[in-house]
Amino acid sequence: MFRLILDSSTKLMWIGLVKNNELIDHYTRVAKRDHAKYMVDAIDNLLAKNNVKVKDLSEIVVGSGPGSYTGLRVAGMTSKMLAYTLNIPLYKVSSIFFLTSGYKGKVLGMIDARRNQYFTGIYEGINTIKEDELMLYDDILSLEEYNNYKVIKIGENNYKIDVSKIIKKMQLVKDIHDYVPNYLRKTEAEMNL
Repeated sequence: MFRLILDSSTKLMWIGLVKNNELIDHYTRVAKRDHAKYMVDAIDNLLAKNNVKVKDLSEIVVGSGPGSYTGLRVAGMTSKMLAYTLNIPLYKVSSIFFLTSGYKGKVLGMIDARRNQYFTGIYEGINTIKEDELMLYDDILSLEEYNNYKVIKIGENNYKIDVSKIIKKMQLVKDIHDYVPNYLRKTEAEMNL
């Protein structure tokens, strides 16, 4: 059983190939708003490098946000397309959890949302302590957890992934057509209406 696990919620695009709950290979790329240009080829290359055919995939797992609107749409649409075309299950997991799953202990994960705001989530192991939310930086500093948890400002060089935790935490998307990333805020265009 092969799973494809992917996230492009930040400048980092991460694609993992998992067999029997073990990561057998992965691909990473740091991009500037161009994940769409590389994602499908990166998946094809990762599968070919490991002698796996697309039809051998049994599940797709996507980091569902929060994060970059464009990045979330790229991973989301790619995942939906693969799951629908192959008629296999699609699973989702928080991108904050995804990108901090490899850290031990209590973790406060943060993704820069610009305008002095961060998408935050607090986890311990696979347990959600505080749901993902959009917060002002000053409000994060006043959190009790800020001083008691490992604070991870997620970036292209600051992440740790544990696929076994992701697999334990993933949630089935019941209807692939209804999948929508967890944006946590409106787009600039929506806010300017």
